Amino acid sequence: MIRWAPRPRRGRRAGTGRPGVQVWGIVAEAVASLRGRTVRAWLTAAGIAMGIAATVATVGLSSTAQAAVSDKFDAVKATQVTASLSDEVVASGLFPTTEDSARVRGLNGVVAAGLVCESSQERRVSRTDSDGFFRSAPVSAVEGHALEAIGIEVVNGRAYDSGHGARGDSVVMIDTVLAKDLGITDVSGSPVLFIDGDRYLLIGIYQAPRSETGFTRAAIVPVEFCLTEGSTGFGGPQARIRTELGAAEQVGGESSVALWPRDPALVQVAVPPDLSDFRQGVEGDIQALLLGLAAVSLVIGAVSVSNTALVSVMERRSEIGLRRAVGASRRAIAGQFVCESTIIGVVGGAIGTVIGVNVTAVVSLARDWQVAFDPLLLAAGPVVGALVGVVAGVYPAWRASRVAPAVTLRS
Repeated sequence: MIRWAPRPRRGRRAGTGRPGVQVWGIVAEAVASLRGRTVRAWLTAAGIAMGIAATVATVGLSSTAQAAVSDKFDAVKATQVTASLSDEVVASGLFPTTEDSARVRGLNGVVAAGLVCESSQERRVSRTDSDGFFRSAPVSAVEGHALEAIGIEVVNGRAYDSGHGARGDSVVMIDTVLAKDLGITDVSGSPVLFIDGDRYLLIGIYQAPRSETGFTRAAIVPVEFCLTEGSTGFGGPQARIRTELGAAEQVGGESSVALWPRDPALVQVAVPPDLSDFRQGVEGDIQALLLGLAAVSLVIGAVSVSNTALVSVMERRSEIGLRRAVGASRRAIAGQFVCESTIIGVVGGAIGTVIGVNVTAVVSLARDWQVAFDPLLLAAGPVVGALVGVVAGVYPAWRASRVAPAVTLRS
């Protein structure tokens, strides 16, 4: 009886088995290869980690700082309004009164407002009535309510009030810089100053904000000193107004009527422009610049990975040739090198994400910012690192797959 024997099964070439088994085999070979070159793998991953860390920190700090930057821009936009009387009114001998400024303070959205006559010339300020020792300084007339509107802070003594002005008291306040120049540290003992020979009682030392250069190294007296005909050394009266956020336009439109209801057309109102578009442009430009720098870091990391992988291909030509000789396909060889680069990219991306998050947190705490971080960045870091690894490993993998087994084994 003739029996047909089963046909023997042909052997499979290495790397051409079932897809699932083949993929896991390639991954296992890649992991084993990286474990045998630990130092090189970590150094290569560090290049990607730096790029990912720069990217994550840039995005994190941009979103964190956005609220702080927006608050500062909005505060500048909506808190300063100036209403000035025309020269025609001043030349006619008419002056606004404290009752006029009280109407301005009654407008909705006004935080503080008062009359100010800024200095038109510097005057001699000394501690004695002789000219032996003096300092030239601007002297402005400021209503007590305007101190808050300008942002003047009393650091020693006290500020004058409406009673001083109503009685015509000769009182004065000086800036900290002028006080230092005159050798005055405090107002204890009721020191006296002489302004162009006129005697004034020093009741307070103040510090002006940096933006108010006209009140730095200066002296201020009650506003009533400039609201009379014949007063010299002062510019025209104006109302300095500080508003709530977003109320500048409305207050600016109403302040002329409140300050000079006799003829509002004679009042010139200066309202800061809307800075929202400028703010967004600045934020966008800064973020684009930082992201560009982060992208350069990623490119450097990718080139580092590609260069390392290419050197590895040159060093492992004998290994690659042996595997090709025993049946490994070109696809399997290329897949192993791409897998190695991808693993390095994932590790570098994870490390870079951790570094970027910590940098964002440290900088935010140092600047007293509230941390605003998108959770998607935690996943995006390793993903971007993997993509960089794949792109960086394509050319070395192609070079490895083109290694000829016979020539390599002979060499």
